[in-house]
Amino acid sequence: MSNITPNVVKNVIARVGLTPSKKKKEWCGYWGKHMKAVSFRNLQPFHKVNHFPGTFEIGRKDKLWKNLHRSQLKYSKKEYDFIPLTFCLPTEWKTFKRYWDEHGHKSKWIIKPPASARGIGIKVIHKLNQIPKKRSIIIQKYLASPYLINERKFDLRVYVYVSSYDPLRIYVYNNGLVRFATSKYSHSSKSLSNRYAHLTNYSVNKNSDSYIKNEDESSIDSHKWYSSVDIHRAVVTYVT
Repeated sequence: MSNITPNVVKNVIARVGLTPSKKKKEWCGYWGKHMKAVSFRNLQPFHKVNHFPGTFEIGRKDKLWKNLHRSQLKYSKKEYDFIPLTFCLPTEWKTFKRYWDEHGHKSKWIIKPPASARGIGIKVIHKLNQIPKKRSIIIQKYLASPYLINERKFDLRVYVYVSSYDPLRIYVYNNGLVRFATSKYSHSSKSLSNRYAHLTNYSVNKNSDSYIKNEDESSIDSHKWYSSVDIHRAVVTYVT
């Protein structure tokens, strides 16, 4: 474990009777950052770790896009049309600038750090001078007409456990979350600086004066819904 290990993980480990160890040769499970290649090579059959080798290739936003783009070129964009137009800057600046000059200046774009979380560093922009020139970022065409519930943006948090890639074995947890922006969505460019309208991250919206904490898992009057039956059916009922 490490100093960033979630409390829920620490509690589960303690509940099953395991104890943390700093001895390199006396351990059976590891929960932490992605191991280096040499550490994976030294694993024994009884060792359990929380990352497969190379999972950062889909865990980082820039690497995820590069792998998806590679698949688009190999299998066609039609098979991978679920991700918006994306550029890795500053590496793809010339290609992005060409697109901007031809089409992009009429659109809104969303900027994201390649390896961050919790809404840190994310902005929605519509002017070229708002884009950092030297810092590494991911820039994507903003979906300006998203699905809404109660006039607000939302996202679905579905939990899965992948125990094997060969053969592929995935377990999907029945419960999930629906997270909401605390401000009503607006198409207006004047609203782009309002993170409470354009981002659904809990770490962002919990700081809003309008945030309503969920005190009852069956409630749909808060900014975080819990689903114990069918999260998709619940969303379809309210989506606009």
